[in-house]
Formats: sequence, C-alpha cells, structure tokens
Amino acid sequence: MSIKNREVIELLCIGNALVDVFAQGEEEVDFRFGLYDAVQHIPIGRIHEILAMLPEFTPMSGGGSANVAKIAGAMGLKAGFIGAVGALQGGAGGADRFGRLFAGELAETGVSVRLKFKKQPTGICLVLTMPDGRVKIAAAPAAAQELCEADIDEDLIKEAQVVVLDGYMLERKGLVQHILRLADKYGAPVALDVSSSGLAFQRAAEIITYARLYPLIIFMNEDESRAFYAALVHRGGVSGEEVLGESPGEKPDNYEFLNADMINLFRDFTANEIFPIVTVKLGVRGAVVFAGGNIYRESAIPVIPLETTGAGDAFCAAFLGAWIRDKSLSECAALGNRAAREVLGVNGTKINPKRLKAIAKKLQK
Repeated sequence: MSIKNREVIELLCIGNALVDVFAQGEEEVDFRFGLYDAVQHIPIGRIHEILAMLPEFTPMSGGGSANVAKIAGAMGLKAGFIGAVGALQGGAGGADRFGRLFAGELAETGVSVRLKFKKQPTGICLVLTMPDGRVKIAAAPAAAQELCEADIDEDLIKEAQVVVLDGYMLERKGLVQHILRLADKYGAPVALDVSSSGLAFQRAAEIITYARLYPLIIFMNEDESRAFYAALVHRGGVSGEEVLGESPGEKPDNYEFLNADMINLFRDFTANEIFPIVTVKLGVRGAVVFAGGNIYRESAIPVIPLETTGAGDAFCAAFLGAWIRDKSLSECAALGNRAAREVLGVNGTKINPKRLKAIAKKLQK
C-alpha cells in the first residue's frame, strides 16, 4: 500500500550495525575461547583475540536492518540506514576499520548511510565453522548498542515510506518508542522483524501494545510465532519452549504450521484494520500472511542452502518493496520467498545484484 507519492527513502532501516565475520576454526578453538554454546554473547575484546589467531576470515556488513537495507538497495529500492559504529582511536574522526567496511558495503548498493561514531568498537558477529561441521556464533554488539534517541535523524524519518526496525532493539524501550512516535508523526508504518524466539516471548505484550497504537508490519519466523503465541496465552514465568513442550526446531512429523488456536489468534490480532500485518516466514515451506482477518499462504521452491544468514532479511526487503508498490499480499510474500532463495545460494548477504535482477524487474512493474 503506497503511503506517499513523492521522491522519498522507500525503506529507512534502523538497527544494530554489525560486521558478520565468517571463518573456519581449528579443533577445540571454540572451547579455548569459551564458546561453549551454539549462540552466545561475548566481549568484543575476546572476538578480536579470536580474529587475531585465525589464519583467514571473511567479513561483511551484517545486522538485521542493515541486511534489509543492503538487499533492498541491490534490488533497486531507495534505502537508508541509521546505526552506530566504533570511532577511530585518537580522535582522528571517522569510523574504525570494521565500521568503514560496514559503511562501504551498504554504500556499494546505493544505501544512504548515516552512522554515529561511538567509543566502543564496531560490533561483530563471528560465525565459526568447526572441523566437525558444528557452527558456533559469537556476537559482541559493542558500539551498536550505544545508538540512542539523539542519534535518530528526524529528517530521514520524515522522508521514509516505511521505517524498518531491528527486533533486537526492543530491549531499548525508550529508543523504540521514540522511533515509533516519529514514524507515526510523518505517516510511515514501522516494519518490525521480531528477530528471536526469546524476544517474541519476552516482548509479546509490548508488541501487541505497539500494534494498537501504531501501524505495524510484523515479521516472525516459525519458532518466533509459536513463542509469541505461547506468551499471549500462557502466563506465569515459563518459557515459550516449556509451554509448547518442545524446543524450537523440533516439530512432530505431521507438523504443518500453526494449530487452530494459533491461527485464530493471529487472525483476530489482524482483523479490524489495515494494520497490523503479520507475516510468518516458514523457510522451505514459504510464508503465511495475516491481514484484515484474512490468511494468505505462499509456498516456496525448496533449495539446499549454502548458508542461511540474511535469508529472512532478504524476504523482508522484497516483501516491503512490493508492498510499497501496491502489490497484493500474496505477491509480496511470493517475491519475499524468491529473494530469500537467492540469498540462500551465497555466503552471508554479499550478493551480486545480478542475482536479484528478475525480482527488481518485478518490483518496477
């Protein structure tokens, strides 16, 4: 649905400015540096220690909202990004090494980048593949978490058709509410990717409140949708996984999507107005969109992924680009599935725009 008919930033993305670093790790290097969990947060200094001993690694810009901006730019959309990176030491001005890499990759796809320089180094998400095939992910947001209300450029929000918000920012209530108020002031809906099952469960009540007050387009993956549902119907301090009786990723053989109660909840949640729109990304099984009390299901062509980083962000970029251009919700989901499939064929989100050319053409029709 079009918001304004003027030259604007179509997608203004706000979120954690991170550099994703992909590397192969030698035997037991993960345990040597305390990487005991599949996914965990560690100090930025420890990540730099790990990088210093690796023979080689591949860095590229990352973070959910930044990935949306980069992929949107590669599809020919007018995209912008606001985030925080580390400043050069010694007061020389500008961004540190990884901050410059981050800004450069977004600029390559035509993204208008406004970065705020902070004392902490640029945040890094290390994706370490072990010799036995196990993948360890260690994140240190660092400077990204220093983004504050004063850093949000109102002039950019004024120009935006849609503001895209990283779900990991939900933990910073004041900042999120500031962005929501500014977007609402200038008539732009906010697209929120919930980002994790933990956030879906912990922040479900807040998301519901925001959806009642502001126009929202909400993206969740399958596990996040189940955790969101669990939080709304089961209270008492248990986790979403405990309520469902299974951990994310473990599904019964006959598991299709959502049970009848879950479907009714999402349908009722989206029944009365244009907003909220809720899209559940189902990976190889496509996506389901709830809006106006209706359900739109789009299947996907299954592929064997080279790597999954950024596929959900690619879905969001294409879906929102189509939505701005008045495509039907089914078309939005179909193009989202196509974009995700293309990103699954590369490492991370450093995708050649030629791979997105067909989608870009569809968006321009």
